[in-house]
Amino acid sequence: MSKDRIPRQPNILLIMTDQHRLSGVGAYGPTPCRTPNLDALARQGVRFETAYTTCPVCTPARASVITGLYPHAHGMTGNPHQLGACVSELPDHPDLLPHRLQRAGYRLGFTGKWHLGTGQESVRRPGSYITMPNKPSLPEHFGFTGHQQARDGKGHTCPEYEAYLTEHGFSGKTRPPEPGAPAPSHNYGILAGPEESTYSWFLADQTMRLMDDFSQGEAPFFIWHNFSGPHHPWLVPQEAYDLYKDVRIPEWPNFRWDSQGTPGPHQMNIHPRAGELQWADWERAIRHYYAYVTLIDRQIGRMLDHLDALGLRQDTLIIFTADHGETLGSHGGLTNKGWSHFEEIQRVPLIVAPPGPPAPGCRTPGSAAPEFASLLDIYPTILDYAEAGFPTEQIHGMSLKPLLDGTPAAWRDAAFVEFFAVFHMATTLFTARKGNMKYGWNSVGQDELYDLDADPWETANVIDAPDYRERAEEMRLTMAQWAHRTGAAIRGWNSPGGDTIPGLPKP
Repeated sequence: MSKDRIPRQPNILLIMTDQHRLSGVGAYGPTPCRTPNLDALARQGVRFETAYTTCPVCTPARASVITGLYPHAHGMTGNPHQLGACVSELPDHPDLLPHRLQRAGYRLGFTGKWHLGTGQESVRRPGSYITMPNKPSLPEHFGFTGHQQARDGKGHTCPEYEAYLTEHGFSGKTRPPEPGAPAPSHNYGILAGPEESTYSWFLADQTMRLMDDFSQGEAPFFIWHNFSGPHHPWLVPQEAYDLYKDVRIPEWPNFRWDSQGTPGPHQMNIHPRAGELQWADWERAIRHYYAYVTLIDRQIGRMLDHLDALGLRQDTLIIFTADHGETLGSHGGLTNKGWSHFEEIQRVPLIVAPPGPPAPGCRTPGSAAPEFASLLDIYPTILDYAEAGFPTEQIHGMSLKPLLDGTPAAWRDAAFVEFFAVFHMATTLFTARKGNMKYGWNSVGQDELYDLDADPWETANVIDAPDYRERAEEMRLTMAQWAHRTGAAIRGWNSPGGDTIPGLPKP
């Protein structure tokens, strides 16, 4: 393909990380975290400043990417076979992203974490003697080839990776971090081997092999590359940790927020030792998290360099994003994901580098797009570039291509996030972000409202503040209209005989 023109159907490389907060990408603002390759990609493409996950849990978010639907619509409301997951194995349908791409002539490659089903023919609930039949859902069932990690293990449960370690003489062993240092949240430590012994390196190798194979043919390809990190455990080689071992990590501005004294669903994620852990304890863990991010960034650089070496970079649409964020001790010692309306877990990095040289009128490379974006938008964006068509009226996402091309287009004025379940525990939370306001609907307890201009770290719930009464009602209406439009069930708002919401038509 000539380097001076955009191909009719570009190759597409979608790179996803797992549990990756914005402070883990240098392009999103000052941070100790080093991501030179992602920063370079942001300079070559467009960075979406306010991109949101559809759900701060792995499976629901990833299912939104492949369907273009909110979790309440695609049904994968929790991780597979955990309580709260309405659907545990991705149902097949001709409108799924890989099927539409195949019909448009694309070859499909997949690497890494799947988490949209299992390879199990039967399942048994914890504590139960009853075995239930199960229809497995794996990448190969949807036309993908490549390395398919169905389980949500972080690589050490993968036979292919174990074989790789043995072949190269790597032990795969780990050692604890600094002697005597308490672990504030999840496991973290030092890997005994070099960078080449990591699962992240192994995954990049798999994707580069797919690139080699696909480069031999004329048909375009779609590769969906999924790192299993920086989801815990944060296990990194010494060389990666050494980049951060003496680095001061600034305390989160909301670290001293009274999480235990403030009622709300976030209580589920308070670290059991939050009252005694000091910021220095969290710093130790965050250094390992950032080291893991930098390790991943280096593998992204390897993959993009390989595209260059094959002469395919100019012909390839590159999208980088994450399924959701990570708390890392923010908001008074919260851990992990889910159970709150906070930015740390809901906002995600989203960088899009279109194929070919910049066209006249397009968004300037290196610019930041202020429009609200969502993981929902990846489905129609990819299909738009692939000229594969998509069912506009049936999906919830919007193609980002008109924004990138500089074409005038009506765009959403709000973003929405859902949460239902994780770790065999369930509730319902819906979040609406519009302008500077964020409204959180809780199925139990008080709702939440945050003014992100006055309170960007979300420490003051102003839902009952007299000065915010009108804006609270506006946000409730925004949420109710969205629920009515998409079929989300919120306390009867979208059903006949439900609560009366001014401005909301009855179904």
